[in-house]
Amino acid sequence: MKILVMVNITKLQNSYLRIKDYINKTSILISEKLNQDFNASFYLKNEVEQVTGSFKIRGALSALSKLKENNINGVVAYSSGNHAQGVSKAAQIFDMHAIIVMPEDAPQNKIDKTLANGAEVVLYKRHIESREEIALKIADEKQYPLVKPFDNEDIIAGQGSFGLEACEYFIQNDITPNIVLSCTSGGGLVAGTSIAFKHYFPDVEIYPVEPATCNDTEISLKNKTRTRLKNHQKTICDALEVEIPGEITFPINLKNCTAGIAVTDQEVCFAMKYLYDNLNVKAEPSGCVSLAAILSGKIVCEGKKVLVTISGGNVDDKDFSKYLKLAKD
Repeated sequence: MKILVMVNITKLQNSYLRIKDYINKTSILISEKLNQDFNASFYLKNEVEQVTGSFKIRGALSALSKLKENNINGVVAYSSGNHAQGVSKAAQIFDMHAIIVMPEDAPQNKIDKTLANGAEVVLYKRHIESREEIALKIADEKQYPLVKPFDNEDIIAGQGSFGLEACEYFIQNDITPNIVLSCTSGGGLVAGTSIAFKHYFPDVEIYPVEPATCNDTEISLKNKTRTRLKNHQKTICDALEVEIPGEITFPINLKNCTAGIAVTDQEVCFAMKYLYDNLNVKAEPSGCVSLAAILSGKIVCEGKKVLVTISGGNVDDKDFSKYLKLAKD
């Protein structure tokens, strides 16, 4: 039986020391309209500002910095886009060769940015071919380690730097948060964030938020065991399309999270428009699911202090305009 080593606060802090010089300490935004609309205090941590346009660079730098210390000069990864950009950029920073397996229907801007970082891109057919099998074959041929998007302790620790920064903000401003809402696919960001928050604010409630068609974490938390989705439908939240939570991430999230929340694509479009209209932040669909949970009434926040994760902004202008139009329909 595989023994899982839980990531702890020390691992997060050590990871942050390794990566902090390469990342942006992203801002926390306040929307007076949002606060007034829901009679609560919301703090939106904006990873649109992050290097490569999403939080994924945090975990990628954490994992690749450890590999570089061990004289590893190449990596393989699979991703629909944001992990691809994170790993390719981290590889560029540490002078490593990166081979990234990406779905052929990934947003073109994500493929282009991954290539621009110097990575080699291998395309596959989503839902038909197994990206993990393809990546494992390449890793075996090249004798490179496979850097998974969430099921990797150093990745989780790196994503936890998001939580460390947010906790530092709350501590410095003498604020005790009540709720954390985290965009979730395989669970790496919410796992790392939850470790930070449960260390500094043990009574906080943490909610992973997912697309309604990819709510594997919500279902798994209800079942208290990793549960694979039986029916998978496409969502505009391409960065959150997974069928089962991670082996390493799920035990952490089962321990630290209150419950999962799922939102529809229509609700996500409305959140994208709300964020753009009120804070001039151009976030991708996957980056807006946490805000969508609030705006759609999926969680009641009245009188609460709430951290809202805006996890990334890698969306091209054409798609962004289309999603804003859908928000009005």
